[in-house]
Amino acid sequence: MPHGVYVDHHGNVFVTDVARHQVLKYEEGKWEEPALVLGEKFVPGTDDAHFCKPTSVVVNADDFIFVGDGYCNARVVKFNKHGKFIAEYGSLAEEGGKLGGMYVVHDLTINHGDRVVYVADRENGQIHTMSYKSEFTAIASVPGKAYAIDFIAETRSIAAVNISDHGSPSKVMMIDVDSNNITAVFPHNDSSFVMPHAITRLKNIGIYLGEIKSPFTIWKLSEVPPERETNARKSDFKLLNVITSQIPLSFCHRSHCSGVYPGYLLTIVVVIRCRRRSSGDGFDRNGFQKLLRDYDSSDEEEDLVFKNSKIYR
Repeated sequence: MPHGVYVDHHGNVFVTDVARHQVLKYEEGKWEEPALVLGEKFVPGTDDAHFCKPTSVVVNADDFIFVGDGYCNARVVKFNKHGKFIAEYGSLAEEGGKLGGMYVVHDLTINHGDRVVYVADRENGQIHTMSYKSEFTAIASVPGKAYAIDFIAETRSIAAVNISDHGSPSKVMMIDVDSNNITAVFPHNDSSFVMPHAITRLKNIGIYLGEIKSPFTIWKLSEVPPERETNARKSDFKLLNVITSQIPLSFCHRSHCSGVYPGYLLTIVVVIRCRRRSSGDGFDRNGFQKLLRDYDSSDEEEDLVFKNSKIYR
């Protein structure tokens, strides 16, 4: 049951599997068998050789692997490129406010320039900043639960999506990593998302956001370049497009996802189809335009096989 996908700077594809309690690495062009397997199949645990429903994975420029572990454990686990355990970071905290204290580690994103990993603590509605050497240095808070995050290097910000409590609308938020303040919220009107679960940003194209509640909508926030000012560094985004996928899929946003392990082939379909437009069943709702809808399902489980991918950049 794949949950998280990451493509590193070598073209290796990493997948977290919450059912198998494992992380699998596939080398580019070699999709038949994983080149590296972390964790023991179907055996959950809390030691350095086991995970319990790992949710996400990122890889830094030195090929160290960081695993968000996850639904049962409240930690980030670090391995070298050969799969040797290095360290684990974080602790269980059912209430927010403690550096490194997390409830559900639901997503990771990486800032290669600052050599830090950002950790989405879903249940506490927090995003922790963690150095490569395990030091937790900051916390940013979002309303409700923090589901998915992606770092945007050009604007030094994190694109985050939440599921709010008490019926308030779910939004995409831009968080400044220097101040840890929310600097923008999308959409600007009262429209909201149903059950967002995944977010990823493609440079100069926009942000894609996926939902795991029927009809499994994929939203695109098209990027609007900032005004040419000396101190301008904040991009703006405009919600333009809606795409509805056949099933909840993971994102893979490499520009050339040609060879993919068959078991995870569908993680690529959504990207290939993102550029397609439908002229038939469209609607306009405060800037939202429906592009495609070809599946309807009553499955409303929150944590299906759907997660955002990341790419080294």
